[in-house]
Amino acid sequence: MSAQRQVHVGRDDTKTRRRLLAALKKAGARRIGSWWGLGGSQEITTWTFALRSGHLRVEAETYVGLSLMGDEAAVDAVVRHL
Repeated sequence: MSAQRQVHVGRDDTKTRRRLLAALKKAGARRIGSWWGLGGSQEITTWTFALRSGHLRVEAETYVGLSLMGDEAAVDAVVRHL
């Protein structure tokens, strides 16, 4: 099992989403799944991605913002481009 890492990217707004999507593209990420849910006033959207260096999940949460989590090497590959 590979080491896991989590990184808070920033607010969930258009500018941050664009920056994150550009970083995912530069890292060679391929989206392999998505999920959306609502619990009270909390909205959560999750996308899963595959990279050569592993898998990661992007989570957009109403009061938290955008986060990356998953295999350390995959997260690092994306963070390098942020």
